[in-house]
Amino acid sequence: MVEIQKTIDAWFGKIQKSASDTIPHFVSFLFFMIAIGAFIGIIVTQNYPGQAMLAVIFPALAGALAYYNRAFATAIFVLMLLIVFAM
Repeated sequence: MVEIQKTIDAWFGKIQKSASDTIPHFVSFLFFMIAIGAFIGIIVTQNYPGQAMLAVIFPALAGALAYYNRAFATAIFVLMLLIVFAM
């Protein structure tokens, strides 16, 4: 388990370095993430107007859980990578 955690830490270190090498890159990365969230929000509100509030609540709860639980954060990160590269 320790080896896996070291590998995950190395990956996160590389991601953090590439995302926050300089302030402009980091800010553009944040705006890109906000744009993706807005796009997903538009899709949810158009297709499921009754659950529009869940599109706000679930990401906030998932973010809080990911902040306190590294295993959850890693699993969600891998899931997002699979979704992005599978399309």
